[in-house]
Amino acid sequence: MQALRIFREVARYHSFSRAAATLGMTQSAVSQRIVQLEKRLGITLIDRSVRPLELTEAGRIYQEGCCDILNRQDALERRIVRLQSKVAGEVRVDAIYSAGIDLLNRIRAEFCQQFPSVRVRVEYKRPNEVHDAVRAGTCDLGIVSFPQRWRDVSTTALRDEEMVVVCEPEHPLANEVSIPVTALHDVHMVAFDADLPIARKMRQYFRDHRVRPVIVNEFDNVDTMKTAVSLAHQVALLPDRTVRHEVEMGTLRALALTPPLVRPLGIIRPKRVALDGLGNTAVRTFLDFLQQHAGVEEGIKVPLEHGAADHAKRVEAPTTGKVGA
Repeated sequence: MQALRIFREVARYHSFSRAAATLGMTQSAVSQRIVQLEKRLGITLIDRSVRPLELTEAGRIYQEGCCDILNRQDALERRIVRLQSKVAGEVRVDAIYSAGIDLLNRIRAEFCQQFPSVRVRVEYKRPNEVHDAVRAGTCDLGIVSFPQRWRDVSTTALRDEEMVVVCEPEHPLANEVSIPVTALHDVHMVAFDADLPIARKMRQYFRDHRVRPVIVNEFDNVDTMKTAVSLAHQVALLPDRTVRHEVEMGTLRALALTPPLVRPLGIIRPKRVALDGLGNTAVRTFLDFLQQHAGVEEGIKVPLEHGAADHAKRVEAPTTGKVGA
């Protein structure tokens, strides 16, 4: 099933890199899995000679079958979960503002529709406040960016987010599919608050490539940044997954950025609560749901406390010593 999910994402985006970002995998790993799939089937599914990638006739037929199989599997799993136990209770989630309020609200609504006896409370806070709430046990789960091996909380990788250039449809860059970072020199931009780790990462990224955008406004909230972009002749660098709805509606454009810039996102919980021993069935169920709908695909999840050292090496440690956003 994992191979089917990988192929579905490649077919959806006509891109190995965007599929990899969605799945929380490397582009190389996604490409290898597709090659293995084609070898097993003995037929070419993707035409790699064109950009963006196109499906072959066999690929289009396979895509239809994949979607049907995966939709039926997801529906079956939801039915089994409902039969297995009566999930009820409350789940308290604290998240950084830049996790994407609109995205998390839609995930929360879908979860509550499937599990009407569970009340999910999502609050948005500054990074250090999320960290403090998890340590104090006033929330069950926290969502942060740039997760580390902190001593006082347990951390599970959620996803690696590919940052994309977001602009309004009338912007001069809007007709591009991909742009180099150098194209952002002197461009008016909405940015993250300067004290957030993602802002520090972006500043370093621009310095490395000798690019100086014109920062017009700074916010800690992805949804506020999206609104600012849609109302002004400016651009922003935002996680791809947080702008999909607006891109599909045609209100915003998302352009691939080269070289890529990635922001890791993670889930933190009290240290005393083991991943496989969450006493609250509602919390455990929501954690699984969150990883399935907002994270990497099932079977690819890598908890940091079980040897994800390579992942930790790729993230930037906050200079303040606190959790990042």
